[in-house]
Amino acid sequence: MRIGIIAMSRSGGYNLGQWISCELGYPYKHEPYIAGLNTDGADIVVKWLVAEWNEMKVMPEMDKWIGLWREDVRECAISHLKSYQTGKWREGYTITNEWITENETEIQKIQSAIEFANNEIPKISQIGFTITYEGIYNSGKDIQRLLEYLDIKEPKCLHLFDNSLRLRETSNKPKRKQLI
Repeated sequence: MRIGIIAMSRSGGYNLGQWISCELGYPYKHEPYIAGLNTDGADIVVKWLVAEWNEMKVMPEMDKWIGLWREDVRECAISHLKSYQTGKWREGYTITNEWITENETEIQKIQSAIEFANNEIPKISQIGFTITYEGIYNSGKDIQRLLEYLDIKEPKCLHLFDNSLRLRETSNKPKRKQLI
């Protein structure tokens, strides 16, 4: 089965792709348009950025499409800007109030771009299923829906969704919780 994910950066798409890959045993390709990765193959998981999707001339054939976004666009923008500034997209980070104040103008610009992308995702006709970062990591309500959509009966990799594994370090980082 070929599974496609379309998401904004810093919305949990990398982790979602890793999780599906772990559950189904399929290879995972992350942002192939930018990285120049081949997405051929019968069983594969591929995550595209919304911006990549809009640039592509030929849309890939996939068996299932998942649209993912982050409802909290401010947190997404903060995370995006910090990762962009440091060049560290998969490592933990800390944000201070001073950093937010110093970067407020840029955060607001990025928020606008994220809001635009979030509005674009539901317009992509190929997407048959949508979830949110918050529905996976905060409430967990989208996890069972995702298991059903992908027909995963006995999940073995749910630990990848544990909300204590978030990259942003905070004093009130969520404690481990039951996922489903």
